[in-house]
Amino acid sequence: MIPIYNILYVKICLFRLIFVLTVGLSLISLQTFSQFTPPLSTQGSRIIDQTASDFIIKGVNWWGINGSHIPYSQDHSKGTNTHAMPFGVHIQDIDTIILAVKNAGFNTIRLPFSNQMLHDATKTEKEWVGPNTELIGLTPLQVMDFIVEKLTDNGLFVLLNNHSTTTHWCCNYDFNGLWYGKNEFYSQTTEQWIADWKMLAARYKENKLVIGADLRNEVRPLRKKGLPLPKNPNWGRKNKRDWHKAATQAGNAIHEVQPNWLIVVEGINARVHFLTQLTFPHLKPVVKKPVILKVPNKVVYEVHNYSFSWIKANLLREKKQKKYGSVSSELRKVEYERNWGFVMNKNFENVAPVLLGEFGCSSIGTDVEPWLKDLTDFVQNKKMGFCWWTLEEELTHEGSYGIMNADLSKINVFEDWRGKYLKELLEMRR
Repeated sequence: MIPIYNILYVKICLFRLIFVLTVGLSLISLQTFSQFTPPLSTQGSRIIDQTASDFIIKGVNWWGINGSHIPYSQDHSKGTNTHAMPFGVHIQDIDTIILAVKNAGFNTIRLPFSNQMLHDATKTEKEWVGPNTELIGLTPLQVMDFIVEKLTDNGLFVLLNNHSTTTHWCCNYDFNGLWYGKNEFYSQTTEQWIADWKMLAARYKENKLVIGADLRNEVRPLRKKGLPLPKNPNWGRKNKRDWHKAATQAGNAIHEVQPNWLIVVEGINARVHFLTQLTFPHLKPVVKKPVILKVPNKVVYEVHNYSFSWIKANLLREKKQKKYGSVSSELRKVEYERNWGFVMNKNFENVAPVLLGEFGCSSIGTDVEPWLKDLTDFVQNKKMGFCWWTLEEELTHEGSYGIMNADLSKINVFEDWRGKYLKELLEMRR
């Protein structure tokens, strides 16, 4: 017969062993996935972590918090209402979606939001959340809190993206072209926009895996209330529409609250000339006037590129229009370098990282494959960070740019022709 104290001793030892193994394996799992130590900073064209290890953002956009409907006559997202929550929570358990993202090899979620939803007191209803009943009764901001915590608890980095002012689908000639404006849905000033960013910086300050502020999505002409005449953004004119000035003010204000965040700044996506002609400055204005913040080594620039993105556009002369998906491979690469690639060159005086914050296409047809191949080749050559658009979009629409299966339990993009290129990017190393 074994003495009782020996049995107790053995049980205690077994308990300790199980505890150590469980905690140890959990830590190993987290460290294996999140191999980087925040905060993040920049060094030349690189993003580095606290140990000076290279970090490449390998992300995917999880849209929905920013809104789903267009308040005009367009058909996009007709019948889809996300109720200012990430798309898919009405179908699949959040943990299952996040596990699918991790298993695919992504390390970052670019999380779009609208300013309107930050102040929306609407309570989440049961019909909106499917299996995620813990979201019932929460406001949109509280839902965002929940999602951010879930993502970071699972070792994923989060890049917050101010996608729009109103809670609507982006992007068109709408009320969301600039970071301020008056409209029938939700109006705000530059000061209110900055105040929202400061609030978010304070709210997520203690969460080290929230890595930065993507200040504004696709800065472009703003639709005026009443007359549909455009208000163009500019870069450096020191007036109300000066995006360089607003981005600098916002970056410095955020750093007063959270100095560790990366400040991600898109260039000017488009400008209107003579009502019919469009120009696309992107990051070219950075040559003469870079964004310089009080906290150094925190600026990351951003661009978006799709096959339908214009290189040249005259709304009255359709035959003169040029899009990235319809030009030669040589011209595409020239335009990539001319519009934003130069910022990452060592000989550029204000060299900085550039994030490809949005790109994507559907699996229907392969006519855009040359565009996707050239873009992924360019990204790999420059060792750029990237965020695919989107995790999922419209499950019943054949043209969806989403990369998940019908029940959102698995990322299945690797089963179609797009997967080859996305896999190359996910395996990219410096």
